[in-house]
Amino acid sequence: MIQILRVFCASLVSGWITFFAGRFLIGYLTRKRAQVPIKPELAQEQAGKAGTPSMGGISFLVGITISVLLLGDITDEYTWIPLVGMWLFGIVGMIDDLLKIKRQNSDGLKSGQKLAMQVLCAATVISLMTLFSDLQETLVTIPWNPAKSIDIGGWYRLAALVYMLYFVNAVNITDGLDGLAAGNAFPVVLMITVVSAIFGYGIYGDYIQPTVAAGGVDLAIVGAAVLGSLLAFLWFNTKPAQMFMGDCGSHAIGALIAISALLLKIELVVLVASGVFLIEFATSFIQILAIRTKGKKVFPIAPLHHVYERKGLSENKIVDRFRIVGYLCVVIASILFLVKYI
Repeated sequence: MIQILRVFCASLVSGWITFFAGRFLIGYLTRKRAQVPIKPELAQEQAGKAGTPSMGGISFLVGITISVLLLGDITDEYTWIPLVGMWLFGIVGMIDDLLKIKRQNSDGLKSGQKLAMQVLCAATVISLMTLFSDLQETLVTIPWNPAKSIDIGGWYRLAALVYMLYFVNAVNITDGLDGLAAGNAFPVVLMITVVSAIFGYGIYGDYIQPTVAAGGVDLAIVGAAVLGSLLAFLWFNTKPAQMFMGDCGSHAIGALIAISALLLKIELVVLVASGVFLIEFATSFIQILAIRTKGKKVFPIAPLHHVYERKGLSENKIVDRFRIVGYLCVVIASILFLVKYI
């Protein structure tokens, strides 16, 4: 019972801290003119967003951290590894945001520089997981086949690194409309939190690794803190947004989702749950690949939400429909999870 209270309290504490931190940041960042200029190709569609402060993700970085420090077991690897990963990637995003603000253009770190820093962060997190957890990490569970797991050996660490980079960049790419990234991250994190609690309370104990069962509740506290912070952030980020999360926020949320999935060994389930992020990432990746190899575009503009924006669909309608698709993806992923463990 006490553990359940800690999970709910983590959400409440992080939510209130993020809310008050957000109110402070809006005023502070506005006074400091900490806004990122609108990209030239979106000048017409997003003219009304000019002057909105960025780096609002700092509010939930602070909220999540304080909440977990107060209510979580900071000595447990299922508590501190996600926090370390969140801050490592958050700092990379923060550097990118600061460069954009300083230069007053939409280009921060060069793509090579950003990728190198992301790889370093991902490699650090994977090393921490290897050194400090007893997780049998090379196993990949197959959600649609209850009896099967695949041991991919040394390839797993490379796959985990790519997995982490994918989520960090996919959430970052999706963060292009008011409430879009945070609103689609919420159901994914909710599913992760519920699964963490299920494993932590010993349900399906015969199917999961002992390390996962032992750390489940601790990770559920982290997940609950993220949920509370996302709700509080959305209070300010829904249209018309009073602040944007910036790269510091999108990098942190993407990292938390990926690290949690890796720690729970539900990598493929979470990949399905994040269908909106996958579509957004795929459209941007295909566009870049087409331009660099064939010198022409596949889409009028990428990622996908900007295609609908350019077609004249209202921002609220785009965001709402993407959220509906996001929740449907989580429902499908939850069914796959149940197929695996029931």
